[in-house]
Amino acid sequence: MLQNIRPGYVETLGPGGPELVAAKPSLIYCNIGAFGRTGPFSTRPGYDPLMQAFGGIMSVTGEEGAPPVRVGPSIVDMGTGMWAVIGILAALQRRHATGGGGVADVSLFETATALMSLLAAHYLSSGELPRKLGSATVGIVPYRAYRTADGEDLVIAAGNDALFHKFCEVLGREEWTRDPRFVSNPERVRTQAALYALIEPLVATRTRAEWIAALDAAGVPCAPVQDVRQMLEHEQTRALDLVQPMPRGQMRLLGLPVSFDGERP
Repeated sequence: MLQNIRPGYVETLGPGGPELVAAKPSLIYCNIGAFGRTGPFSTRPGYDPLMQAFGGIMSVTGEEGAPPVRVGPSIVDMGTGMWAVIGILAALQRRHATGGGGVADVSLFETATALMSLLAAHYLSSGELPRKLGSATVGIVPYRAYRTADGEDLVIAAGNDALFHKFCEVLGREEWTRDPRFVSNPERVRTQAALYALIEPLVATRTRAEWIAALDAAGVPCAPVQDVRQMLEHEQTRALDLVQPMPRGQMRLLGLPVSFDGERP
């Protein structure tokens, strides 16, 4: 049994999870809540943008100095649904082993905190508040998007020293690998403003297609920033049969991101 009614209201309708499991010990009952099953906010309602704000996600999304930005897809809503599935499947495994059911609790707030786990670890270990980095990430440099000569954007992920060396070769700046400021990732993180200031004008001298060809040949991971149409029409999307027709009617939708024995449901 799955319930996602406004917090506090389900109890007014009759027996809740513990009572139902007591009456039927094999029952698996899952609560999908807003702020969680206990605590001072447990009876408050919640929605995806509220949790992106309250969970800290908006504090690290967007450009430095700019107003708060919500992540476009409803990642907290969708993530909470996934955690509900994970909890239910785990409870089913336990029931197969013991015959007993139980109550699983998930919430939007707990999902938001899980999405912030790496950034929370950064703060807990260093005492430094994570900041907005635009398309970049915490702890890896160079690892972000750049504007190319034709006005298109390209993400380049030189995520370790070996990839940084290859990236420098593609840029024609092998001397950067010997520069004390850039010799290791910790140094590059500390001096990232200087490094990005050097990379940006170089990337702006060639088109995105040219950079993709050069980076792919060198084995440096990169990806164009695609819009929805480009993503849906890409040959990789087609190869995976991700866009599927509805059983009836003319609509097409994205299928499930999982396949079984090579077949997508």
